[in-house]
Amino acid sequence: MDNLPMSQALSFTATESTVPAIRRWVSIVIGEFGRHDRCSDAELIISELATNAVKAAPGKLIKVMITRVGAESVLSVWDPAPEFPAVNADPFADLEDDDFDHNGGRGLLLVRSLAIAWGCTATPDQGGKWVWARI
Repeated sequence: MDNLPMSQALSFTATESTVPAIRRWVSIVIGEFGRHDRCSDAELIISELATNAVKAAPGKLIKVMITRVGAESVLSVWDPAPEFPAVNADPFADLEDDDFDHNGGRGLLLVRSLAIAWGCTATPDQGGKWVWARI
């Protein structure tokens, strides 16, 4: 039974207040999946993915899905914007800028370092894409 996939999904309106709600929900679901050891990582990863979705599609519907396959979990966020998120090639390039915290691109570096794998999958039939991370 532990090897069967389990999945839970919810839809949210993309607002700044959505990200903490998504983070709490993911923490609960990851715990239900028996992955208490990865709750902190899951919260950080989903915060980054959800924040990107909120920025890409403010006020629109976004979807969050958590799937367990064996001992791993996949955290996924869908938004209707077709552009894939960009990873900042040099996360230190703008440290001297007054507004360096708002330039973006660092969150996916965190996702990449915490996840087994991550990526983007286009959904041409719906527009948009799923951005996912496997932990």
